[in-house]
Parts: sequence; structure tokens; C-alpha cells
Amino acid sequence: MNLQRRRWIVPVIGLLVVIGLPVLGTWLRRQSEEGCALDGVRIDPVFAVRIIDVRGVEARFCCLQCAAWWVQRRGETPRQVFVTDETSGRWLEAATANFVRSGVITNATTGNRVHTFQSRSDAERHASESRGTILTGSARPFENFAHNDPPN
Repeated sequence: MNLQRRRWIVPVIGLLVVIGLPVLGTWLRRQSEEGCALDGVRIDPVFAVRIIDVRGVEARFCCLQCAAWWVQRRGETPRQVFVTDETSGRWLEAATANFVRSGVITNATTGNRVHTFQSRSDAERHASESRGTILTGSARPFENFAHNDPPN
């Protein structure tokens, strides 16, 4: 009887391992990846946006377009907005950033074509290489938000 039980248990355990490992791996990856606060899409750090709302709660986004839609839906001006410098990967205050609308799409789902740079020369280079335009005045994303230091 013990031998018959072993013959049955070993294949069942093997089947559970074969099915269970991929499911476990997918679940663990979902737990470790941070998704966009608007649509849950994986956030590429190069195009990330961080918003601190009026209550001090942080939300992260996959692109400028998702962040803008989120702010619009909430109907309140955020306390702070930070964007990522595409050249260095560092956070910077949106009000100090240089924005370029170009032919290069950062997010296929939203169609976002606005890129962010800390350096004016990097923005000009991107605009030149991608037939883009440096955004000024009210065309700049988050133009009217407060100036604050980036969160740690």
C-alpha cells in the first residue's frame, strides 16, 4: 500500500510545483511592481511622475498624461508635483522642469508625447532630434503648482 501511495503522491506534488511556481512568481512580481495610480500600468522610472495631494498622500504615475487626468478628475490642486529628468533619472519639481512635446511617444496607451528635462540644453537637443517643441507658459504641464523640494 505504501508503494502505491508513493506512485500517486509524487506525480501530484510534481504537478503542483509545475503549476504553482509560475503562479507564485507572477503574484510576487505584482506585489513588488508599483503601478500607475490612474490605470495600474507598470511605471517606467524614466517617465515617472509623483504627486503629493492636499492631504499629503503620494500618488505615482506612468506618464504626465495619466498624472494630468488624475488631477483633473480629483478637481483639486496638488500640494506638490515632481517629474523625472529623462537624462539623469533624478526627481525634480515640475515647475522647474523643461518640457518638450515631440514625436516620441512615452506611453502607447495614453499617447503621451511630453518629455521632461532638468537642463534646457537637453530639452533643446531632444526637441531638435525629434521634431519637437519646448513648451512654455500655460502649455507647460502643472504650470501653476507650488515650488517644493522633492520627497526622499
